[in-house]
Amino acid sequence: MQSLPEAEYEVIVVDNGSSDGTGELARAHGAHVVSDPVANRSRARNAGAAAANSDLYAFTDADCVADSEWLAELLEHAGLAPLVAGEVKLRTREEPNAVERFEALWRFGQEAWVRDGWAATANLLVHADAFGAVGGFDPSWRHIGEDVDFCFRARGAGYRLAYCPTAVVDHEGERELAPLLRRCFRHGYSVNQAYYRLGAGYRAWRDPGPAITGDRALRRFGYEPDGFQPAEWRRMARLARIGYAARIAGSVWAEIRRAR
Repeated sequence: MQSLPEAEYEVIVVDNGSSDGTGELARAHGAHVVSDPVANRSRARNAGAAAANSDLYAFTDADCVADSEWLAELLEHAGLAPLVAGEVKLRTREEPNAVERFEALWRFGQEAWVRDGWAATANLLVHADAFGAVGGFDPSWRHIGEDVDFCFRARGAGYRLAYCPTAVVDHEGERELAPLLRRCFRHGYSVNQAYYRLGAGYRAWRDPGPAITGDRALRRFGYEPDGFQPAEWRRMARLARIGYAARIAGSVWAEIRRAR
């Protein structure tokens, strides 16, 4: 629930090819449900914006939980810039396992990303006129990366991006290795796309060393062993190597698809 009066906002849920009853559940709770059969993040966000009756669009994801003051804070700070990014916090269990602890080391850095000119659309307010001028999200992006592209295009069109730390959503962290590796694969794929399309990102396949041995994969996130117990550092370094190997696989697959 949001502290903002219900008459001041509308909830639009895009059922983007889901198979878990999301649309029915959202509709039962009063949301305006829009259906799009193609599972594509850009298509989903564009469909939601097209259905909205507002001058402001607040985007989040199905695996996020918004703080009760989320919309109120975004509305209060909407004048900061045409695009305003809120904070995304990783949620773990009270006693997180190793995968959750690793997720907490690297998953979100919204404030730093805003300084680099982009933000995760898990928590992003966009003025409708800016959204229309930019042309919305580009559905040609596979997996992830469409948020970087959108923000870069907005910046190129003269629309600034600001950061609002008090508008918060929680994002559930992965708890098992397989979902973590799938996410790392998609990350490797997408940053490889960004390398060619935006001049940003990197090609993990060009530097396979961090996946083989040592702690370089973990140090890439800006950490040093001084802040960890030795056993925990080794555990996190192993997960970082495995995750980096998945990024390499994703970047190789991106190269193969690009060559077709």
